[in-house]
Amino acid sequence: MLLEYSGRTDRGTVRSENEDRILVDGALGLFVVCDGMGGRQRGEVAAEKAVAAVRFYIEASQDRYDVSWPFGYSFDLSLDANRLVTGIRLANRQVWRHAEQSLECAGMGTTIAALLWSEGRVVVGNVGDSRVYLLRAGQLTQLSVDDTMVASMVLKGMLSAAGAAAHPLRNVVTQAIGSQENVDVHVQESALQSGDTFLLCSDGLYSVVGAAATEAALAPGNAAEHSVELLISEALAAGASDNVSAVVVRSS
Repeated sequence: MLLEYSGRTDRGTVRSENEDRILVDGALGLFVVCDGMGGRQRGEVAAEKAVAAVRFYIEASQDRYDVSWPFGYSFDLSLDANRLVTGIRLANRQVWRHAEQSLECAGMGTTIAALLWSEGRVVVGNVGDSRVYLLRAGQLTQLSVDDTMVASMVLKGMLSAAGAAAHPLRNVVTQAIGSQENVDVHVQESALQSGDTFLLCSDGLYSVVGAAATEAALAPGNAAEHSVELLISEALAAGASDNVSAVVVRSS
C-alpha cells in the first residue's frame, strides 16, 4: 500500500511569528504537528524540540525490538504504538527539562499530534488539542482526544458539544508537552484501508474551517498537496488569527 503526503504551516493573518512546527517524513512513516505555547518564541523552541525528539527516537528504534527504555512496555499496545508513545513521552521529558534549566523558557510547552505508519497499519498519538482526523468512505472522524477543559466538561455531561465550540475556556489545555513532568499519551491503532485520508492539524485550522469544508478539501480526487493548500487557504480566508498547520496523508 502506497502513501501520498504533504504538509504546510503558516503564521496566519494576525500573529507575527509562527510557533507551529510540522514533520513530514515518508521514509520513517512519521507525520507530526506541534503547536508551541509560551510566547516570545518559547513556544517555537518547545515545538522544535518535541518534533526533533520524536523523530530521533522513531528513527533510532526502527531495528530494535526492545523498546522498554525508559518507560517500560505496554503489552496492550503493538510494538509501533509503544514506539510512538515512548517518543512522545521522551519529547515531553526534553521540553520539561529544557524549561527547568533555562529561565527564559519557563512555562513553555507544545501540543503534539502524530501518526506512525508501518506495513499497512497506523498508530495515532496526541497530547494537547492538535488533532488527527480520518476521512474514510466519505465519513470524517476525529481520532485524537482533546486535552482541554471544555472537552472534559462535555465528557462529564456538563456542557454540550455546541456549547463547547463557543465557550470562553475552549482554548485552555489540561496537558501539553513540557507543561508537566509526565503526560498521558492518547493512542489508538488500526489497519489501514485503501483510500484512507488522514489530516493532522493545529487548532488554528480546525477552529475556523468547518467539517464540510474539511471533507471537501480532503476529497479523494484531490492530491495531498492540493488538499493542504485548500485547507490553509480556507483558514486564511476565514481570518486565521492563530498559526495554521496541516499535514495530509492518503493511502492508495
